[in-house]
Amino acid sequence: MKPTNPGSRRKKIILYYTLAVVLPGIILGYMAYRGIHNDQALREKESRRNLEMESQAFFAAIDSSFVQFIPKKDDPSLLAMFVKDTGGTKKLITHKLLYLPAELLTAQPEQLSPPANIEEGLRLEFIDRRFSEALRFYQNKILKTTNPAEKIPALVASARLYNKMHQPDGAKALYYEIRKDYTGCLLNGQIPVGLMASLEILKINKDIGKQDEKRNNSLQYLELLLHPPCEYDKNQFDLFYQSFKAIIPETDAVIDSLFAELDTQRARTDYLIRILSEPDLITTSGNNHYKGGKNGVSSIPIYSDELTAVYLSQDKNEDEQIGIVIDFQAYLKSRSEKLIQKFDPNSSVNVKIEDNNGRLIFSRVIKEEAAYLSFPFPENLPQWKLLLSENKPGFIATLFKAESGIYLYIFILIALLMVLGFVFTIYTLNEELRLNKLKSEFISNVSHELKSPLTSIRMMTEMLHRNRVQTEERKSDYYAVMLEESERLSHLIDNILDFSRMDDDRKKYDFIDLNLDELLLKFLESTRERLPEPGFDIRYNRPDRVPIIQADKNAILQVLYNLVDNAIKFSGTSRQIDINLFYKEDELLLCVKDYGIGISSIDQERIFERFYRGDEPQRMGIRGSGIGLTIVKKIMEAHKGRLTLESKPGEGSTFCVHLLLSKNTVT
Repeated sequence: MKPTNPGSRRKKIILYYTLAVVLPGIILGYMAYRGIHNDQALREKESRRNLEMESQAFFAAIDSSFVQFIPKKDDPSLLAMFVKDTGGTKKLITHKLLYLPAELLTAQPEQLSPPANIEEGLRLEFIDRRFSEALRFYQNKILKTTNPAEKIPALVASARLYNKMHQPDGAKALYYEIRKDYTGCLLNGQIPVGLMASLEILKINKDIGKQDEKRNNSLQYLELLLHPPCEYDKNQFDLFYQSFKAIIPETDAVIDSLFAELDTQRARTDYLIRILSEPDLITTSGNNHYKGGKNGVSSIPIYSDELTAVYLSQDKNEDEQIGIVIDFQAYLKSRSEKLIQKFDPNSSVNVKIEDNNGRLIFSRVIKEEAAYLSFPFPENLPQWKLLLSENKPGFIATLFKAESGIYLYIFILIALLMVLGFVFTIYTLNEELRLNKLKSEFISNVSHELKSPLTSIRMMTEMLHRNRVQTEERKSDYYAVMLEESERLSHLIDNILDFSRMDDDRKKYDFIDLNLDELLLKFLESTRERLPEPGFDIRYNRPDRVPIIQADKNAILQVLYNLVDNAIKFSGTSRQIDINLFYKEDELLLCVKDYGIGISSIDQERIFERFYRGDEPQRMGIRGSGIGLTIVKKIMEAHKGRLTLESKPGEGSTFCVHLLLSKNTVT
């Protein structure tokens, strides 16, 4: 029968796979893809509808928060809060302005005027020019009083005298004390003491050339201008602002940024003062109003180059109205989490807010999406835009989403079947190619193993037949070699037949009581007679008493033959083989040890596979069929025993057969 061509079989398998799996998979996959595409369109439509609802909930949450807004003095979004009566007069309650117009200034915590009892010190300082006596006079005043109205003018005068007397360190120390203890006070009811002291410290540092101190004090000075500790008018602010610019003409990045912030706050302050000073400015700044529920809260947007805010008003009673100006950007940032919580908690919505120039005001992005839907703010709010996008669920989440559609499941199932079919096909092809290769190598090796003894027998038979061997001694040698080769051939054929039976589970075993010691002695006697090379030393060690085992005699002989034959073939240059027989607990161990080439760790993992032969034996030209150790392993499994291996390359190998002891332990 003509053998099958592996390449032809491979082509047939691929063809069958293509016709049975690939083509139907492509057709069904296309149909599933169309279904997924339709489902995707429906989901996008639903997503748009959900985002519209989310935007409405967001704007409604802002309106609701306006109605419930209860301002605190430290609220970052609160710019001003005032009460307006029916006559239009406004009373400022709290604010975040840099300065105030004179008509809105409220009573200060400390408004200090120079006490009448320091004329003596002024005379000594300015008329008599006796600075030391004037300094002692002021210091005496400082020690005797705790009243800020008396103590601060004396401290200021003492610091001034230290400057006149060219003692800058003394002057600085007093100005530091004034700024630390009396920052929120006003001298003569107008001059902020903290700013005045900071300005004098800057002048002293500039004169004595202490640049580091001057820079640190500059930062502190600007912080006082940005966050005034007391209320004062625009004239005082401009005075200290211009004085500072004259002292610090050169700046660095930090000071520049504070100056820029200060200029922004100045413009915002001026705009807010206009709103507070002109009763109709807020009403005319926008054309739309929002009335919020039963609380009667009106909302009017304020947007200009200086300020983007919302003006809230509520009638407290018939005579008064409360007005609140809110920095809308700060308001959104401070309440963003509460506002975003109004969204569906199960959705993952990306939120961005941009002003009318496209500048990003606020962002809460879970995962960046390319496409955002834009929703304009309502008319009662600044004309900004709300940008929303919904994150698409991941692959796993889509699988478990109930409304995702059956088409996706079909598509995934088809893809999975195609992948599994492809993997199985490749595996089958590779396995078949591997087995074909192993079988080819096995046939080649067995053919050589069979041919070698047959060739020897034929050659010697021919020489005997042609009477070319003259002496009886020579004939006896030929007969001995022919017998040895015949036995070798017989063992090889037995191996092949037994392997075939074992592979098909047709091998039968005859278990009898067996004395392994006696069997080994007879086996070694015949083995020593047919050793391939002279000089081999096979040493046998056994205990005094050897237990009886239940085993198949021919099978155990086959195990012995294969293990000893392997030890001889792989001995390399060594000529010693040790066979040890001993028992422990319920096992009888037979170990065959050689001192030859050894087995690599990679080959040890596969050496008991059928047809497998290591790279090193093939490289060295050592012949073998690749089934000997497989047969030994299968025989051990049939005897409910096991086979173990210990080996190191270049140091030899030890194969141990573990056989269960018979219940009878007779010697």
